[in-house]
Amino acid sequence: MEKLAIIDDDSEILQLLEQYLTKNGFEVHSYSDGETFLEEDNSQFSLLVLDIGLPGIDGLEVCRRLRQDSTIPIIMLTAASDDFDRILGLELGADDYVSKPFNPRELLARIKALLRRTKIDIDSECQISINHSAREASIEGDVLELTGAEFDLLCVLQRQVGVVQSRDQIGESLRGRRTLPDDRSIDTIVSRLRHKLSSHYEGEIIQSVRGKGYVLLSK
Repeated sequence: MEKLAIIDDDSEILQLLEQYLTKNGFEVHSYSDGETFLEEDNSQFSLLVLDIGLPGIDGLEVCRRLRQDSTIPIIMLTAASDDFDRILGLELGADDYVSKPFNPRELLARIKALLRRTKIDIDSECQISINHSAREASIEGDVLELTGAEFDLLCVLQRQVGVVQSRDQIGESLRGRRTLPDDRSIDTIVSRLRHKLSSHYEGEIIQSVRGKGYVLLSK
């Protein structure tokens, strides 16, 4: 059973979502503030629903701190008029957003869609599966021996299969900051990850695009 975390200071919303999502097959853990959640082991959760307007540290700061060392999928809850916060949330590493007031069915659909994106269908015979809770990736049941940095990079690339991501974008997602011009650490991690995936595919599954960045291909 997938574990979801919800952070919202509105007790009625927490109760509604906990009941609705539990009814739809999820194990739900609710939090009324970001500080309490950040003290937890977030690797146990498959996805986080995060309200921006929280007491204490707000949802944007929670997202920023999480993205320093976590790739947990995040759906932000925003006020309908908060375009700036919504855009900033996505820039900080959130994967999707839902505007308040929202229909629980829409949130459920977005949760399911985002969880599906944690698995990459490379082709009908070979599939990379990512388990965020266990921080583990496998191909056809064979667990890949990845370092923490390599696993995080794979998660970043798989969120946008087929889309070129710059070194700066990757650096923002992995560390919450852009890479320095002479910092080659991203390239090194890409090279190591590409090598570990190479035995499972013909050709490079992670391609370099000159002057642009890197892209994970869907074959």
